Amino acid sequence: TIERARRLSTTENPALVPLMLGLAGHKSPLVRYWAMIGLAAAPTDRGVKPLVDGLGDPVKAVREAAAWGLRQLLIDNRGWKAVATAAASGDDRTRAALARTLVMRVDGVMPGIDIGWDQLTTLISSMMLEDPHPAVRAWSTRASWNWWVWNPPVRTALNKTWIARLSRPEPNELAENGMRYQAHALFIANGHKANGSRQHQYTKLQKLFGEIEQTLAEAIKNNPVVARRLSRRLVAVAATFYNTSGGDGGPGQMGYITPGSGDLFGHAVLTYLKFVDPKISKDRSGEALLPVKLGLEGAANVPHQPLQQQLITYSLEGPEALRAVAASSVSDPRSAKFVAVPELVEPLLRQIRRGANEPPRRSQLSDPVLKLFGRVRWVIPQNKDQQHEILGYLAPRFPKFVTAEEIKKNSDAAKRTELKRQMDAEWYLSTGLGDALGRNPDLHIDMALDFLPKSFQNKLDAQFWLPSVTWILTHKTKLPEVQVKKGQLPPIDPYAAHRTRALQLFLDQLKATSDPRTRGVAVTMAQATSLRRNPEVLNALEAMLKFEKRKDVVKTARNVLSTNRKNFLKELTAAVNREKPRKQPVDKNGKPKLDAEFVADFQFFRDYVTPEMDKVLRGDQRSCFACHGVPGRVPPLTLNPPDDAGYLPVDKLLANYRLLQFRVDLQNIEKSKLLRKPLNIQTGKEDGHQGGRRYQPMDPGYQIIRRWVLNQKKHPAKLGLEVPAAAAP
Repeated sequence: TIERARRLSTTENPALVPLMLGLAGHKSPLVRYWAMIGLAAAPTDRGVKPLVDGLGDPVKAVREAAAWGLRQLLIDNRGWKAVATAAASGDDRTRAALARTLVMRVDGVMPGIDIGWDQLTTLISSMMLEDPHPAVRAWSTRASWNWWVWNPPVRTALNKTWIARLSRPEPNELAENGMRYQAHALFIANGHKANGSRQHQYTKLQKLFGEIEQTLAEAIKNNPVVARRLSRRLVAVAATFYNTSGGDGGPGQMGYITPGSGDLFGHAVLTYLKFVDPKISKDRSGEALLPVKLGLEGAANVPHQPLQQQLITYSLEGPEALRAVAASSVSDPRSAKFVAVPELVEPLLRQIRRGANEPPRRSQLSDPVLKLFGRVRWVIPQNKDQQHEILGYLAPRFPKFVTAEEIKKNSDAAKRTELKRQMDAEWYLSTGLGDALGRNPDLHIDMALDFLPKSFQNKLDAQFWLPSVTWILTHKTKLPEVQVKKGQLPPIDPYAAHRTRALQLFLDQLKATSDPRTRGVAVTMAQATSLRRNPEVLNALEAMLKFEKRKDVVKTARNVLSTNRKNFLKELTAAVNREKPRKQPVDKNGKPKLDAEFVADFQFFRDYVTPEMDKVLRGDQRSCFACHGVPGRVPPLTLNPPDDAGYLPVDKLLANYRLLQFRVDLQNIEKSKLLRKPLNIQTGKEDGHQGGRRYQPMDPGYQIIRRWVLNQKKHPAKLGLEVPAAAAP
């Protein structure tokens, strides 16, 4: 009988349904199971009742088969009247299986379904809010967001249901956890942090967020129990899939692409933290940390300025075990301020030194502070004496330095151990504080240059100042021009002495006497335009290759050296010759011409546009290539990404050059995508930039891109934008 039932289930023949009806009540659960499958495979109205009866079967496998089978009939628009009857059943199994049946991704608008939208939403709402069985509440919660996404007529009613669901108590832990994940699925309908879409939005989701925020605000005033419950649930949703970015094919934490979502979840996290940690206790430990940790994880990526400020406070003053979590949750340090006054800076420097001296605790004590120093928006006093005092903390001297050879020669084992510990701590300080000073443009002020030593006798001082070399070399210089006028004299440079010292520091780090760690950093930095175009740097790299043995360092150095003008023109000529179809105009021999205007334009693209696109902005800690350099991440514009040192071979550089040229509108230059996307301009016909606003119009980085775009219109034919007929292959 079991085999006969299984074979019947695969016939898909409505004429055999009477046989299946008889098997649906068989004493064997395996027979009943196959009967349910068969009734779904051969959909008829006669199959509805046995499938509904199967929802209450004592055997789980049969109930699941019945739920699946009834779902197929409902999709075929059969059995909707029986759904209401089953929902009123006094049998918990029947109602739970029915709720599971309603989990379907179905468009009921276009084909139409034999149940009114009001009746359907009332049914789902009753299951979510009033049913006594947790399985019914859990499955109907999942079903609700499926119907919400696929069927616009249910959204307004289900929005109200969701607000009530999130506000009311849930005694069952499994149903509570299910609510969390289903709410997350609904709340990322417009995309999570890795795949948000501004162009295709469910507008009712914005309305839902607004209504939830209003509910939270009213609860804060009138009902603290509901306020605590609602804020906790929202925080749990926000923390779901913490630190995960699955792209289009996987899960991800919330991304706040929906208007209003950042404010809602920002308020929710702040409200929650006031309940669980009103005074930011530093003494929490063990399980007492978990509620606060949940709040900090839920705060990740939330674009809400007061919350950003609170996260920075936690990063600096919260429980030591949670400072790293708080620091990593800061999504936009530019929106939060750090007032540079001694009473704030000095204790943090002491904390950094504690971390330096206790390596196992660095991730808790000092790493978060150093990370924030390099990213946060500093409010620097205008008073010179105050500036000098603050920079004195951030640019310390390192008077004691003992080389590894000197430590090794010490005959006292205990002394050797202590010296190693001290030098490790000092190296950590010079590296961490030096990186912070080098990375944060707020600290790139004239007063910082007053601390630049006139000579660097100490390798710790060299390690500290090395990351600042590039900003010192370009400090208060004018933006570069694409086409430089011949014979034009450079202006008088008031910072010439500082630049000379910075350059000499850099050159010294390429010598055999430098610390290998610092030399490796210097070689990576050499890809920077201000260094790569300096003949002294190229000569120093050539000399370094005679003694440097590390393969990765040698490779990076050779990449930098390959960009000298002779090699560069040779590689560019070869790359242009390989282009299909040809872009450049040709000479009388049919070979592509590399006019001076094209070479200058391409060099500007290489030396300024590409490094700007490769620059990690301190706000979102991403470069343009973080998205556009990943295959499949942004299909309309996928570029070749530079390596970790910023190097890109000429042929791949040329491919990027052409792709971005294609986004220049020569007929209306100001409408060029390359000018409008980085500003995140959104109109009825433009969907803005999925990565958000990258620049303000007057930002130096944007002006570099703009100058290159404008130059395309000056010499379009010479730049390969207008191909004469003779140049066709």
